[in-house]
Amino acid sequence: MNKRLIGLVAALGVTSTIVPVGDVLAQVDVEVTVLELPTRLHKPAWVVGDVPDTVWVLMEAAVATGDEDRMKAMLVEAEGFARAAVVDHEDNVGRRFALAAVLGMRADREGGRTKVKAASALHDELQVVLDLDPAHARARYMMGRLHAGVRRMNGITRWLATNLLGGATLKEASWELAEEHLRFAESTAPEVPDHHLQLARVYEDTDRYRLAAGEIEHVLAMPATSPMELEARAEALQMLSDLESN
Repeated sequence: MNKRLIGLVAALGVTSTIVPVGDVLAQVDVEVTVLELPTRLHKPAWVVGDVPDTVWVLMEAAVATGDEDRMKAMLVEAEGFARAAVVDHEDNVGRRFALAAVLGMRADREGGRTKVKAASALHDELQVVLDLDPAHARARYMMGRLHAGVRRMNGITRWLATNLLGGATLKEASWELAEEHLRFAESTAPEVPDHHLQLARVYEDTDRYRLAAGEIEHVLAMPATSPMELEARAEALQMLSDLESN
């Protein structure tokens, strides 16, 4: 364990109710400083089942880093841990969802061919999770977010993505399916801030601003302690400001 990670363990004040973040990150090649993480990391609401600690901690740390290159490096590391966790556990819903979660974040944060390939792989992985558990709210949320993300591409980019760059499975994406998945996630697992936020974005994209504002208010009424939750709150505040100015 390097000196920074030893310091991180002490700074976190780890108790039995908190995942030992320093021990988790000691397995990783990418350095994470104390300042890039909150003083304590409880498991955030989006983490359920057998999602490996290494995966979710790396994903949260990636959001906190503020450096695009390091963020991408952490996500590559997280994907490696997620794929390794699936080996010999192909029917484990939690581990399959962990891999989907990493692929989803990579699809959001990457660009070009990497983005499209990650999105296509995400679609396939989510299908596996939903075949195993059709009512998996967090997987339904991710499927809805994927559909919305494809619809937000401009026409040329979407055509290239679905016809030339390995994203043929994304052709079925629609606003209707995006909303259906996100509404299911929002009603089934309302404790996850991003379920409300992404539904608000779909409402905004489809010109239903009052509904969007209602979902944003849900986000702002919830506690935000992890880097992802803080990011969702910041985006919700910006969305609310934009809606009020229109």
